[in-house]
Amino acid sequence: MKNILLKIVFVLTLCIVFQQNSFAGFPIGNGRWLLVPTYTRYTASSYWNKSGVTANSGYSNDIFVSNYFGLYGGVGIGRDVDFVFNIPYVSNRMVDLGVSDGPFSSTGDITVGLCYFLNHYDYYKHLSVTGSLIIPGYENYETKLLPGFASAGFEGKIGLAGTNTETLKDSYYDLEAGFRSYFNTGGPSQFFINATLGIPLDEDWKVNGKLNFITSSSSISDATNLNPALNREFSYLRATIGLGRRIDRNITLWGNIFKDISGRNIGQGSGFSIYAVIKF
Repeated sequence: MKNILLKIVFVLTLCIVFQQNSFAGFPIGNGRWLLVPTYTRYTASSYWNKSGVTANSGYSNDIFVSNYFGLYGGVGIGRDVDFVFNIPYVSNRMVDLGVSDGPFSSTGDITVGLCYFLNHYDYYKHLSVTGSLIIPGYENYETKLLPGFASAGFEGKIGLAGTNTETLKDSYYDLEAGFRSYFNTGGPSQFFINATLGIPLDEDWKVNGKLNFITSSSSISDATNLNPALNREFSYLRATIGLGRRIDRNITLWGNIFKDISGRNIGQGSGFSIYAVIKF
């Protein structure tokens, strides 16, 4: 199982980090701040092969575990522009044939960028474009379970977020589509789509559902002799259900559970996350 896991484990963590960047659909407001501290735990004991067929190692105790601590944030620097960032810290551990490898812990891929809102004509709908720089916060040690590609990169996305005033009144939605590319040989290049629908239960409680899809491709093979952990060719679809409780007008606490429901050349797992949305 080791060769397979070494090619997919870091992708599992990237998937976790990737889903944290979906809080910028609504304007923060000039001079206001948004902070989202997050903890996520992810485990996987099986995987989808290159044909999208579920497989496992045949050993019941083989498992990959990732703990993610993140701080997503932003500040309104004008009526139409927000500065946004994400700082992840990741701890990865793998058990292969009964032998534990790790945990290996480090800062992950840091992102910083600008979100620009295009429309002013509708208070209930917001169209935005975001450009971000990806900065690796770790060194490329091939013996470790890396949390990324150890390469700078760029991400661009377009989003539409809003609140419904008629059908499912007071529900909200956040749709994103984007592209990410890394500045090293072979990239990879990644296309992603995120979709969120939230429904208030009353003045304080909310539920939401999310779908996250990503596909990654490269001009070179999915593993290299320099670092066999770098799997660049994969795709996955993840489903998430969340429950939120408003503490006051500035703080909402959320709990999510999620599961990978389809994929190719990637780990098959599930997990949970807890986070707070803080505005001031």
